[in-house]
Amino acid sequence: MVSKKQKDSIGERLISNTTYLFLDWFALAFFSFFFWAILGKTLNPYELGIVSTSINFVILVTWVSTLGITNALQKMIPEIRKSRGIKNVYSLIKNSSKLLSVSLFLLFIIFSLLSYRLPIFLKIPNYVFLIIIFSIIIFPLYNFLGSILYGLQNMKLLFITDSFQIIIRIILTAVLIFIGLSFFAPLIAFSLGYFFIIFFRFKSEYFTEKTKFSYKKLFFYSFPALVSNIANALTTNGQYIILTVLKNFEITGIFTISFTITSIIGVIMYTMNSALFPIISSLSIDKKTRKKQGYLIGLVLRYGLFLIIPASLLLVLFSRYAILLFSKPEFLPSTQYFPILVTAAIFLGIGNVFLPNLYAIGKPIQHRNITIVSSLCFLATSIILTNYFSALGLSFSFLIAMFLRFLLSFICMRKYLKINFFIKDVFKISLSSLIIALVTIFLRTFVHDIFLLSLILPFIGIFYLVILLFMKFYRKEDIRILKYFAKRIPILRKIILSISDFTENKGLKK
Repeated sequence: MVSKKQKDSIGERLISNTTYLFLDWFALAFFSFFFWAILGKTLNPYELGIVSTSINFVILVTWVSTLGITNALQKMIPEIRKSRGIKNVYSLIKNSSKLLSVSLFLLFIIFSLLSYRLPIFLKIPNYVFLIIIFSIIIFPLYNFLGSILYGLQNMKLLFITDSFQIIIRIILTAVLIFIGLSFFAPLIAFSLGYFFIIFFRFKSEYFTEKTKFSYKKLFFYSFPALVSNIANALTTNGQYIILTVLKNFEITGIFTISFTITSIIGVIMYTMNSALFPIISSLSIDKKTRKKQGYLIGLVLRYGLFLIIPASLLLVLFSRYAILLFSKPEFLPSTQYFPILVTAAIFLGIGNVFLPNLYAIGKPIQHRNITIVSSLCFLATSIILTNYFSALGLSFSFLIAMFLRFLLSFICMRKYLKINFFIKDVFKISLSSLIIALVTIFLRTFVHDIFLLSLILPFIGIFYLVILLFMKFYRKEDIRILKYFAKRIPILRKIILSISDFTENKGLKK
């Protein structure tokens, strides 16, 4: 059994992880939005298509080059640290880095040899491919060091380094575009942003330990993760390459805008579950904590739905303004993809709660199989549908694959854990979201520009929270989170505590 003191410690860690990972997500989402907004405002669809294809190709290759090691570290570090101590963690990191170094060296040789053929396949200029080769070495190293911080649950440093990375990228992009480098600018900034921050994530003690080490368990988690990563990358990053190869850069550029905006829905759930993942991993060493694992997964799902259901409805209703804020009027045709991609993002988000936690509870094979099946479904349908219906067909293909991933991961998770789904709370979230959607449809007739929309949205958000208050939606866990934020944000302490006390007295679920 887990003692009350242990429960409090786990709860504090979950809240702390969530806080910094939410800040990390917010910084990356906000500044990435700003980064792509700069491109949307300064580049045409053709140029944006080149940038999108190149960056997503780098990300796709990175999932292959890291050999699943980053996933294995995120799973194994918290578990080994708790059971065997920090010296064994450093031994794991050191030996993992050897495998990664060999992989990146071989990858560099292969891509150097293919430097005259791959650009033709990707329809990109040769000098752009040189930047890609540099990026496929730097980006995996950055992710590797990030997975160490994540496994050690140093979410604060993860947040700081991610923030500086994206800020450097934005500044370099703006300067290089200003001096006339066009689509070449964001590609240079992308690689240099990661390169500079690597030095802040690096610590020499990670690579000095010489304790006895066996690769068996590392391979047990890394190999299934490698296959899963390849399959996952083909779905989430390969779609841009499929669209470019089968169609052209203009269509890819327009699709990129809609997919980038709607993907925020899925990222919200992914971020919240990222805070939970190392905790679920550390709890998995004791079978007596299964009930606690199921409760925490359900709680994260509850908070995720609390955010994404109303956000999804508002995003579809105001898709035109989202695109205009993000880019130029020539990208407005991407509004037709919003309802499909938002729905897909919801299934992706929920799947991002179930699927990674299969890996966390020690089921990497099941995690791999579900990812493969959903990705093969995407590849099969995307090639056919994209050929006939262009980006609209690709959107439908992504929706089908994400629904399948959600369904399979849900069924599989139910076999191993009894999850508290907070059915009544989900019903209240859905009903409240429907009410604000109806109000928003009425108000939409009076909204004619982005400025007026920015004034209305905060009131819609407050109205949503008030409806839930009257429905007695809030729980003791919610009050605890508010009080945690009150401690961490002194300037807003009185306001947060006042909201907390009012909620506890008037709207707390008995």
